Amino acid sequence: MQIKVLIFACFVFLCTMVKGQVDSIIAIPLDKSVLSGVGLKKLSLKDEPEKEFYQKRLYHGDDISIYVVSTEAWNNDFRNFWLDEFVYMFHGQAVVKPQKGKVQLFNSGDYFFAPKGYTGEWEIKTGNNLHYELSVISTTRADSTLISENIEHKLFEKSVLSGVHIQLNDNGKYTEILKKGVELTVMLKAERPSKWQIEPAKEMLIQLLSGQVTIETLAGTETTFFTGDFFIVPNGLEGIWKSDGHGLIKYLTIEKTRLP
Repeated sequence: MQIKVLIFACFVFLCTMVKGQVDSIIAIPLDKSVLSGVGLKKLSLKDEPEKEFYQKRLYHGDDISIYVVSTEAWNNDFRNFWLDEFVYMFHGQAVVKPQKGKVQLFNSGDYFFAPKGYTGEWEIKTGNNLHYELSVISTTRADSTLISENIEHKLFEKSVLSGVHIQLNDNGKYTEILKKGVELTVMLKAERPSKWQIEPAKEMLIQLLSGQVTIETLAGTETTFFTGDFFIVPNGLEGIWKSDGHGLIKYLTIEKTRLP
């Protein structure tokens, strides 16, 4: 009898521990100081030790990792670029010259996608200053034999992000896949002001393009995000999503590609 009581007590304790761990999972804002370029650490590149190169990791998760990267002007020639990368350019200009296809130009304020398998030049222009960007990659690499169907860089057009084309469904929601790569998927989502239950979440980075979102955990902790904010929804987060705004809440999501 005592053994059964002890086993039951251990089971209850473990369940309580697991529940406590789930309750403590919260949405994580990206550090605005680092996003502003403050506190980046200078690193020495093995192949180019003389180059001015800075980096700081903002998040290292199960599925995605997020960095702020800064460098002086450079020109690299890639053969079979080894990962998918989502980039938001804070300062500088990128000129991409694929081996096959048209030259592409990306400027400060642009969102773009660099696909696994890209081959060609990638030039960063900075003037007399340093380029810096937000970089999102998957934490683990996909099968090395897999490359994106389209290996051109993709600009996420401001005309699309403006959301004029958005038509909400009967549930007041909208989802558009902007890019599905081998490792990362980028989506544009929108909704009317609403409140809904978050099922155990899949890890993703969100940037709120318009409106306000408050996430309440199972433990009752609330975190509110506003237009322009970047934040992470970790794996396993549960709680309540509450959105509000002037008619439409709109946001980008970047997550690991779920291959069939």
